[in-house]
Amino acid sequence: WLKLVLAQSAVRVQQSMGTMHWALVFLPWLCAASSGNMNGKYSVASGDRQDVKFNDDYASKGHEFFDVWAPEIATHYGEVFWTDQGNQPLPPEIVKRFQGKVIAITGYEMDQVMVDPVGHPGVNPKKDVSVPINWAYNHHYMAFMTGVHSELRRVAAAPGDPMAHGAATKWIAIDKPSAAQRKDTSIPTSQFFSEGNGGESRKSFHGYPDGYAQLIESPNMWHITPMQIDTRNRDCGVSPADINNCTKFVPGPEPKQARYGLGTPADTNYSGILECPCNSRYGGDPMFYPEAQTKLIEHKYTLGSNVCKRGEGVSSAASCFAGVQTLGINASHFINKSVSKQQLPPGCSMTRLANDTVVVYFNSGGKGNCSSSSKRSGEGSSKVGVNVAIELDSSGMFKMSPAGQYCSENRASKITSFEMKSSTLQAAREARDQCQEFCWKTSGCWGCSVDCEKVPYAYGAPIQACQWNAISSCGKVESWTGSIEGDISEKQPQGGKATITMSGPADSWFGAGFNASAMADSPYTLVVNQDGVTERKIGTCGSEAEHCPGIQLPSSVTVLSNSVVGGVRTVVMTRALVGLSKDHYSFNPFSDETIIFITAVGSSQTFAYHRAHGPLQLALTTVGSVSCVCDAGLTGRLCEAGGVNCHEFVKDCVASPAGDLLSQMNPTCNARQYSGGLNCCHHKRIMLDADQEIRPELLRYHMKFRFWFQEYQQKEVNGYGKASHANLPRIYYQTEAHAGEYDIPPAFAKPGHPVVGYPDWPLNKPTPGTTCTGNCPDGPDCECVHTITFHWTVSNIRLIYAGGHCHAPSCISIDLYHNLTGTPQLLCRQLPKYGQGNFPKDKFDEAGYVALPPCLWSDEDPSLDNSVWLPKNTPMISVKKNKNTHLGHFGEMASWQMRGVNFPAEPPTFI
Repeated sequence: WLKLVLAQSAVRVQQSMGTMHWALVFLPWLCAASSGNMNGKYSVASGDRQDVKFNDDYASKGHEFFDVWAPEIATHYGEVFWTDQGNQPLPPEIVKRFQGKVIAITGYEMDQVMVDPVGHPGVNPKKDVSVPINWAYNHHYMAFMTGVHSELRRVAAAPGDPMAHGAATKWIAIDKPSAAQRKDTSIPTSQFFSEGNGGESRKSFHGYPDGYAQLIESPNMWHITPMQIDTRNRDCGVSPADINNCTKFVPGPEPKQARYGLGTPADTNYSGILECPCNSRYGGDPMFYPEAQTKLIEHKYTLGSNVCKRGEGVSSAASCFAGVQTLGINASHFINKSVSKQQLPPGCSMTRLANDTVVVYFNSGGKGNCSSSSKRSGEGSSKVGVNVAIELDSSGMFKMSPAGQYCSENRASKITSFEMKSSTLQAAREARDQCQEFCWKTSGCWGCSVDCEKVPYAYGAPIQACQWNAISSCGKVESWTGSIEGDISEKQPQGGKATITMSGPADSWFGAGFNASAMADSPYTLVVNQDGVTERKIGTCGSEAEHCPGIQLPSSVTVLSNSVVGGVRTVVMTRALVGLSKDHYSFNPFSDETIIFITAVGSSQTFAYHRAHGPLQLALTTVGSVSCVCDAGLTGRLCEAGGVNCHEFVKDCVASPAGDLLSQMNPTCNARQYSGGLNCCHHKRIMLDADQEIRPELLRYHMKFRFWFQEYQQKEVNGYGKASHANLPRIYYQTEAHAGEYDIPPAFAKPGHPVVGYPDWPLNKPTPGTTCTGNCPDGPDCECVHTITFHWTVSNIRLIYAGGHCHAPSCISIDLYHNLTGTPQLLCRQLPKYGQGNFPKDKFDEAGYVALPPCLWSDEDPSLDNSVWLPKNTPMISVKKNKNTHLGHFGEMASWQMRGVNFPAEPPTFI
């Protein structure tokens, strides 16, 4: 038997399936100790203790492993590789061995390797050559392992979804119907692997204390989406034979905006490209690229039926007249008038006449109100010949009672109320309309009812201090003296109608995506061809969104006509205002004043890659009504060179006191300030300026994973009264919530070098989030630290593993606290270990690159702190610190990638 075991351990079974390769080694405990870890010794923390005496050697504990390689990555210098690499099979022996059984993944290791022969990973693993992290920077990865009872699906990601890492979509594992038929449905059918998942990954421990694992029943596939950035100077070579060239880092070219435009330090040990600086190819700031039109900063004007909010009034006639031109109003011509009329709204307003003339007013003496109507329309055309016209009819959105009725439950079921501003009929209508607008947007709102609770003789004196309540139920309809039509207004969720007319070339398909500036926004899209209209959600391929057809949606439109005249196809269709699903666009008559579109035309009637595309904007107005024009302030759009394919965004950065990014005005939060990070670092982009050479030499390598495992034993099999392993679900939070990344500006602006993202920041004042000691900014003892914090709550968990995520150049620490007692208590302190440059003697010791020892807890391992039960609504605090004395950093991250259980600590197992 022992000879058989040794023979199995000495033989590496290999198989090639397409571009996926794997190798399997059985390592029973009798012969496993000599193997050790793939990446050597790891460091582990526990609480505030570093380098605890935890046994991190999987093999010495009798664990087995199998190796897998992902398909090849081949990149130019400066190129980003960020896309999924498809489903890949696990080794057949593993699939067969665990068919109908449960594998306990006790940890994993990863590397990035060049292989021999090139393009054939796993054929000769002894010849694998590890690719240094300063050749190809591992920004992050997300990996899955699925089983026969699960599958991966790509779904749209909500704005700010941390699991999407900045992309418009994300992969999720879902159960197949067979999962419900299993004997033990509590066992997971899939697992996700993404802890310590960046430049720190190779030397950061990804394992668990004894008795804990990631469980999967009947595993058969794995899947990885890596984000890699090629930073290897091509003068140094990119083949395995060049591994000893330039062992001290030699930077390659960098765009002007890299490192905040301060240039490449002579002694740098990292590439500024790894921070994804925007550049003259995409997103570069006018501070560095005044002629490139890669970032457009403009005033954003809005159209509305309400007087402008405080601070949003248009300040001058010139701004008013110019601003109206940007709203997408389809007019035969514009007439601009500077007036002083009390009956008009103050500031900037406009009226569309029956002949499509638009009269624009800048009024210096007005006291009037903007007006609205149940019917509004607008039309616009794009440069590629697609025309869109929309008419919204909101007359059926609410069923309005005659004057003199109210709901008996107008107070008992009140959600909120809208008071009259004066004792006039107009004030009553305005309060009713405000209530209806709120109710239309609010699920659970039945409608609105008048309520005169502040009148001494309630319901006996109309038009005196009444209000309209948004209510969840009406009760009985009661009578009173009455005020206006709509004293009661019942919401009609399917009420209202949109009429959409689209025209474009008759010989090919054409389409329009709603409320989008790029395919990556994953918009609801109408596609027209000779067969009619299809509805789609396009751009659902994450970082490949620019070329993704997306998914076809159930039909919600009724086509009234599809005609061709003079080579132009015109289709007229109608649909409800509210979308059929969350993927269908919902019109909001209360706020849809201007709608932006992306449009495209194809090469044939078959929907496929477009031959041309362009933006379109239309404004919805009513003939004869007065619409207010407001200045929402400066906004920014990131664009390709020449101001094309632009994208505007505002992230869901969390406000103080929960988070710091908004109070620090962090540039990551909006496109106007944005300077570097994931939005400029999409798949296949080159992180160089347009005038910098793209070298032809390709760096070719593979992501390699080693999964360590044990066989899972169920409770009834284990003689000690419990299962062999408890499963560890993932627990994930971001200190930079919910931005997915953040910027660390240099501590001080320098003369002649303003801080991009903070262009007006004064000299000699620390930038937001920065604290300094010593004689700053120029003294030799000056030391500065940038800090962000986040506060949140967790409920009923016990952490077993906690790993932070921090990029290479400047990480100082990331601390996690709980606050059960009113005094924060440290749970985990992560202190990075920086490489000392002992390369190639130690292939993972590149100068300046980090390992992040994770925190582990166990109630049975004496080397680790006991785990802490965190009951319902436990306050949590994360504090992240980075050095920024002289240099800043784009696209930093500060997430907590944790695993734990949701049961209190069990008593120890005595054997």
